[in-house]
Amino acid sequence: MHTRSLLASLVLLVGACSSEGEGGSPDGSTASSGSDGGPSSAPPDGGVTEPIDAGDPATACPAPYDAAGPKAGVNEGFSAGGQSRTFHLVLPPDSFTGPRPLLFAFHGTTENGPRFLARARLADFAAKGFIVVAPDAVGNGSFWPVWDAMRAPGSEALPNADLELFDRLLRCTAANYAVDKNRVFATGHSAGGIFTNRLLRSRSSVLAGGIVGSGVFDFTASGTKAPLEPMLVVVTWGGDNDTYRGTTPNGVNVPAFSFVEQASLASKFYAAESGVAHARCRGDNLGHAWLPLNDWFADLLLSRPKGTPASAFALPALPANARAACSVAPYELAPLPDMTCAPTTRAGCTEACQLFADCAVENRTVGPSLQAELSAIGFTQSSCAGCVQRCQTGATTQVDAAALACFATKQAAATCGPGIEGATPLFQAINECCKGRSGSNLCVDLCTTLNGNSAAKAFFPTCQQIVL
Repeated sequence: MHTRSLLASLVLLVGACSSEGEGGSPDGSTASSGSDGGPSSAPPDGGVTEPIDAGDPATACPAPYDAAGPKAGVNEGFSAGGQSRTFHLVLPPDSFTGPRPLLFAFHGTTENGPRFLARARLADFAAKGFIVVAPDAVGNGSFWPVWDAMRAPGSEALPNADLELFDRLLRCTAANYAVDKNRVFATGHSAGGIFTNRLLRSRSSVLAGGIVGSGVFDFTASGTKAPLEPMLVVVTWGGDNDTYRGTTPNGVNVPAFSFVEQASLASKFYAAESGVAHARCRGDNLGHAWLPLNDWFADLLLSRPKGTPASAFALPALPANARAACSVAPYELAPLPDMTCAPTTRAGCTEACQLFADCAVENRTVGPSLQAELSAIGFTQSSCAGCVQRCQTGATTQVDAAALACFATKQAAATCGPGIEGATPLFQAINECCKGRSGSNLCVDLCTTLNGNSAAKAFFPTCQQIVL
C-alpha cells in the first residue's frame, strides 16, 4: 500500500474528531470597533513593541484589499494560493493604540471562523488588545478536508494554500493595522489544533508562539529537521475524556478517537526543542473542549514576545476557579501494559496476533477506534489468547500459510509506537500480506471484521478487494 493512501485512510478517524462541542452562534466575528493605533502608544504589557513593516497595502494585499484593506467583521474574496478566501477580523477597543498583538484562530471541522470565535469566546483576546483573524477553511486538506495540516512524509514542502493564506493575511493585516512583529500568535481547536501544530512547526521564524487545542500532532512536520526558533507553545486538551464519538460530514462513523496521546506527543516534542518555552494544560475532564482560560492565555502570550529565551520562562499561577492544571514538564503518558501472545502450533499465528497487540491494542490513539473489532478478533485489554485460538482453528489453507509467513516477517521487522504513526506497521502488514489472498480464511475473517467499522474500513483498501 502506498504511504499516501495509508495515511489518508488513517486521518478519516482524526479529522472527524473536530465536530464535538463546536456549536455556537455565527455572530461572533466582531467584538468592537477598532483602531490601527500609533507607534507612540503604550505596548500591551509594558514591554517594547515594534510594528511589522509590511510595506504599501497596495502591494501587500490582493485586490480589492489593496485599496480598502480588511475591515472588522466578515471579509470575503481574499485571494491566496489561487483561491478566494473568507476571514473574520476582530479589532480591539479604540482605547488600545500602538502596535497590537495579533492572534490567528483556526476553527474545527464543522465550524467556520465566527462559530469558533463564539464558542471559544475569542473576543476575550480582543478585549486584552489583540487583533484576531479567524479564516474559514475551504477543504484543502489532502488527508482530512479542513485545513492542509497533515502530510505524508516527503510531501511536506509541496505547495500549501493554507500556509500561503496565513502568510498573505499576515502581510495584509500588518500593512493596514499596526501589528507588533514580536507578538504574532496562532491557535485552534480540534482540526484547527492540527493546523496550529503545522503552523508552529512551519513558521517559527515569524510566530512568537501559540496554543494548540486538542490537535493531532502526527504528520504535522514541516519537512525540515531544523530546530524551531524561540517561541512559546501551550499544548491543551480537555482531560482523560477528550474523546470524540460521532459521524463525520461525509458519513463515516467514528466509534471513538482520543486526543490524550496526541497531546502527549506534542507536549514532549515542544518540550524537547531548546528554543521553545513549553507549557501543557490538562482540563478537568471537560471532554473535547476549548479550555476556559482565555484571560490567563492572553496574559501569558503577551508576556512572551518573540525571542524571549526559553530559559526565562516561569509559568504563572492559574486563576482560583480554573478547571485545568498546567505544567512546564512534558506530559508523559504511561504506556499500556505489554501483551505477549503465547506460542501456537500453527506457524505465524502468534506473530500475527502479536503485531495487532503491539500496534493497536497497546496504542492509545488507534486502539479505542478499533475496540469493537479487536474484541471480535479475540483480544481483551489483557490477553491475546482469543486471537491466537481463532487463528489456530481458522487459518487452515495453503493460502493462509503464505499470509501467515508474511505476517511473521512483518512482525519481526515492525517497530510499533504511540500515535497513528506508531500503528502504521500493522496497517501496512494487513494490506500487503492479504493482497490477492481471497483464499485465506485469516484474511477474509480479518477483513470482514474490519469492514464492519466504516472508519476502519477505509484503513484497508486491500480488504475491499478480497471481501466484496
